[in-house]
Amino acid sequence: MSANDMLLDFTSPGAIPPDPVEETRRVVNEIQTKMQALEALLENEQVKDVAGWKLLAMFYLATDRTNDLDKIEKQYKSITGSSLSAGLEQKYAKWFNRGAAINTPVVFEIPQKITAETLPDSVIIQHNDSAPYSILLDFSKVQEIDNEGLKKLAKLFSSLIQKKNKPELKQIDRFITCLQNKAEANTGTRLIWDVLFAYARFRNNRETFEESAIKFATLYGISPPSWE
Repeated sequence: MSANDMLLDFTSPGAIPPDPVEETRRVVNEIQTKMQALEALLENEQVKDVAGWKLLAMFYLATDRTNDLDKIEKQYKSITGSSLSAGLEQKYAKWFNRGAAINTPVVFEIPQKITAETLPDSVIIQHNDSAPYSILLDFSKVQEIDNEGLKKLAKLFSSLIQKKNKPELKQIDRFITCLQNKAEANTGTRLIWDVLFAYARFRNNRETFEESAIKFATLYGISPPSWE
């Protein structure tokens, strides 16, 4: 199916909780509490089985908590006499060696239909500039997006504008082209323009931003957002 033929459904509301931001924060806090309890249990009980330690390490890696990762590496080594990284798959073990170049990115596959729940949280994507790994958002499968997905995607792009290490975006051009076609034909929603403006800023493409701003002003008869 070509980009011009691709139909994106902007009307399907999906199963959106009353306050997705608050719900996400609650879940993250619960997970953090459980991971802290797991760490205390593993250390206090001198657990040598690597399964619990691997789970804890994956959580600290995903949230870029390198200090905590260093701490449990030392704890595990003091208990077992071996390195925790030795018990992990090779691609994850590389993350412990922050002095080495990491070529394998952390991949987030964006599903066929984008909703607020299917997009990764900005707190995960906004990893430290010194993090030893890259992040890739794969848009290869995307065919639909609802209004809440548009809102979150615009916020995600906006939150990454000033980041030094920006995530890679795989096959997003087709998706952005579909959004542009919908926006310019006035067959979509104003939320599409928010995504297009945020994406142009994310790419630091002022020319594209200004072209979109002219089209927006012509279509709606109001002033578009400024580059700044």
